[in-house]
Parts: sequence; structure tokens; C-alpha cells
Amino acid sequence: MLGFGKKKKKDKEEVKASEKDLPEEQEEESKDEPDTPEEPDKKKRKLPSKKVIIIVLLVLVAVGVSSYIVYSLYFTPKNSISKNATYQKLELKHMSLPEEMLRFTFDYFPDLYVAMIIFNSEINLFNNEIARIDAIAQKYPDQKKIADKEKKTWGKTKNTLQKTFLKIEKPVKATYVLFRVNKEQGLTQIEAKSKELTDLALSALASAQELTQKLKSDDTVPQGLIKGTIYKLKKKFL
Repeated sequence: MLGFGKKKKKDKEEVKASEKDLPEEQEEESKDEPDTPEEPDKKKRKLPSKKVIIIVLLVLVAVGVSSYIVYSLYFTPKNSISKNATYQKLELKHMSLPEEMLRFTFDYFPDLYVAMIIFNSEINLFNNEIARIDAIAQKYPDQKKIADKEKKTWGKTKNTLQKTFLKIEKPVKATYVLFRVNKEQGLTQIEAKSKELTDLALSALASAQELTQKLKSDDTVPQGLIKGTIYKLKKKFL
């Protein structure tokens, strides 16, 4: 009887011990179990309608077009007549370049083309003034030395101007031929030579106009897009 009682008591203690261990096991099992994700919201987010998308696209296009117009009007270079005019054949009798090369200059060296037009008009002024001095010398031959001295000044400046533009014509011809043979290399050459040739031409014109300026009156702006543009460019740069 005593042995049976001890056994029963022992069994009760084991049951109690197992009950104490049970929560810890359950705890460990609950830790091992992965967290179940929360159920996503069944209500889906509303996407913008096609009408809204179209309106946004139209606004973006309008902004882009407006930006381009503003840039074209206020920020693009103003010293290039080819931006606003089409080519018109002009008689530049003091330039030895053939017509196709003059057209090429208009298209790819627009500022230099303007300088060529101004050069042509400046040579006309020099020729007229030298002819006027000659006429005075013939009328008063006993004062020929005075006329010759003045004529020499005008002739020397004219020759310097002509030599500069002859020097400019050579690379223009070479660039034109290169452009016809290999357009990519020609465009690279245009970019490399454009500023150099234009600056050279404007510098020569500025020196010549120190003489010719006194022959010019304050004219009104000429009518016509090209003539008016050339006049403004002369006033701005020369």
C-alpha cells in the first residue's frame, strides 16, 4: 500500500511538471510559426482616368511649345540673317567666290556672309572716293601732290581690306569642297573655322571704316528683311 501511494504521488508530480512545461513549449511553437500577413485592403487604389492623363499630356505639350517659342525669340543668336531669311542672290562683284560658294557661306557661315556684303559696299565707297580725288587732281594739276597723298591713304587701306578677304576666301573654298566630299568632316571644319574667319573679316572692316565712316550719312533703316538686317548688324558690330 505504501508503495502504491508513493507511485500515485509521483505520477501527480510528473503531471504538474508537464503542465508547467506546456506553456513554454507552446510559446516556442508560436515563435517558430511565421507571422501571417495582414490581409491587404480589398479596395484597390483608383488609377487616374484617361481624360485626366490626356489633359496632363496636353499641358506638358503646351509648356514645351511655349518654352521653345520663348527661347527662339529671346535667347537664339540675333546676328545670323539665315535664321530669319531665305537666300537671295546678290551681286557681290568684289568677291571672287562662285555663286554656289556664296550660297554655302550664307547657309553655314551666316555672319561671314554679312561681312562679305558689307565688304562689297565698302570697296564701292573706296572706289568712289578715289575717283573723286582723281577728278580734283585733274582739275587742279598744280596741286596734284595733295591729291596724291590723300589718294595713297585710301588706296593703301583699300588694298589691305581686299587682301584680307582674299585670304578668307581660300578656307571657304576648301571647306565647301570638303563638305561636298565628306559632309561630317565638312561640318567639323565649319565649326572650327566659323569664328576665326568672321572675326578676321570684322576686324578688317573696322579698320577700313575708320576712313569710310566720314563718307556715310545717318540713313534711315533700309526697307526689306535682308537689307534691314544687314544695316542693324553693321550698327551693332561695326
